[in-house]
Amino acid sequence: MIPIFVNLKKFKVCIFGFGEVGKRRLDKIISANPDKITLYTKEEIDEKILNYYKNLCNIEFITYNIDNMTDEDIRKIVKQHDFIITTIDEKNNKRIVNISKGLKKFVNSSTFERDINLIIPAYCFKDGIYFVVYTQGKSPLIAKNIRRLVENYIKNYDYEIDIQNNLRSFLKDDIPSQKDRKKILEEVFNNKNFKMELLELIRKYKK
Repeated sequence: MIPIFVNLKKFKVCIFGFGEVGKRRLDKIISANPDKITLYTKEEIDEKILNYYKNLCNIEFITYNIDNMTDEDIRKIVKQHDFIITTIDEKNNKRIVNISKGLKKFVNSSTFERDINLIIPAYCFKDGIYFVVYTQGKSPLIAKNIRRLVENYIKNYDYEIDIQNNLRSFLKDDIPSQKDRKKILEEVFNNKNFKMELLELIRKYKK
């Protein structure tokens, strides 16, 4: 596998399950702006929760016990969607994963990590920067702690990010060689005084 970023704007997503894992997957999927989300759960959803999610995205909650679905029922549902996420029990997760892969769909599961073709890892996004960490299910807690470390780093060094972004834009206009631009950036970021002076100039001429 290789890591990729996907905009789900024109895609349909189906989620099976609305437990703790299902809710976390749903929140991440919403941030990718899918065309529509269909969520199957065997439990009735509180009206406040329904309204909360419906205000965020185009979502349909369907109350149905997956145990009562035949493989053909699942196949019909999967065919109508582009991305499948299943966060229920192992038996049903396996059924959904096998059917989804047979239909060449992207599928993510809370179990059977080795059999899926879609990973939804821990990530953070701040000031235009994405950082992703994935431990292949070995330690979600480690992934969570690494994500927090990176979030704090970005928060504490946002001025350096601002400097580099502006300096790179400036250098691209006058220095065609990526190798030369890299060398200049490295020298700049090893000189603390120059960084601060450059940041003041950027702020001055941005006004």
